[in-house]
Amino acid sequence: MRRLWAVLAGSILTVGLGACAGTTDRGMGPDDFVTEEALPFTEDMVTSGPAPTDEMGAVSADTDRSLIVTGSLYLTVDDPFVAANEVEDIVVEAGGRVDSRSESADIGGDNPQAYLWVRIPASQLDETLEQIEAVGVVESKTLSNQDVTLQRIDLEARVEVLEDAISRLRDLLDTAATTSDIIEIEAALGDRQAELDSLQAQLEYLGDQVEFASIGIDLRGPEAAPEREPDGFVEGIVAGWMGMLAFFAGSIVFAGMLVPWLAGLAVIALAVWLLLRLRRRNRSSEN
Repeated sequence: MRRLWAVLAGSILTVGLGACAGTTDRGMGPDDFVTEEALPFTEDMVTSGPAPTDEMGAVSADTDRSLIVTGSLYLTVDDPFVAANEVEDIVVEAGGRVDSRSESADIGGDNPQAYLWVRIPASQLDETLEQIEAVGVVESKTLSNQDVTLQRIDLEARVEVLEDAISRLRDLLDTAATTSDIIEIEAALGDRQAELDSLQAQLEYLGDQVEFASIGIDLRGPEAAPEREPDGFVEGIVAGWMGMLAFFAGSIVFAGMLVPWLAGLAVIALAVWLLLRLRRRNRSSEN
């Protein structure tokens, strides 16, 4: 029984210290940590421990970088619904996918717009975006990178340590002689396997985020395009002239809207004037 606890303690300490000592030339075996008393399992023994980095705590220069790319693209197009189909075809052809798509329009079909959330392979991002931008006129474009290299390295190190610990526990389970030993080892093995499954899921999700850039694409009709500022003296003159014409046109429309009101007020004023005049005549005749 003492030998069982000693080996089990060695497996536990390997989990807790493996990430810190991952750069040694040989793996640590159970005999390296033989003690008289077994130590209890804790979460820190599995999930803690720094990732392999250089002496300053930064990722080494020769380490493969892991970048998560996100962005947005706003295009004005002739027909947003048709353009959305074109964008979807471009993304799928590049090996990507459309995670979501929505389309909307005002009552009567005015002001149509479409929005797509697409995942584009990072290796094909620039080429694919150029094709998408050719579908319409680019009004705005943003791209940002998030470096998750340290997260990836840390997860990979923890997964490796856990896999080694699970392997040792399984070897120990094969040599267990009593029921109590088997129960103890199986409980420890179940905990370590659950931790490993969780870390592998995190690593898989992180890999998907790195492999595929996430881009939001907003497609709208020309009527929804933002007004552009004039560029240069000539365009300034043209913009001023058009603004003046728009002002006079608006004034004419406003005047036309006032005509019914003025006509109504004129009728009321005429009726009041006639009543007052009639009243004066009646007073004059009485006198």
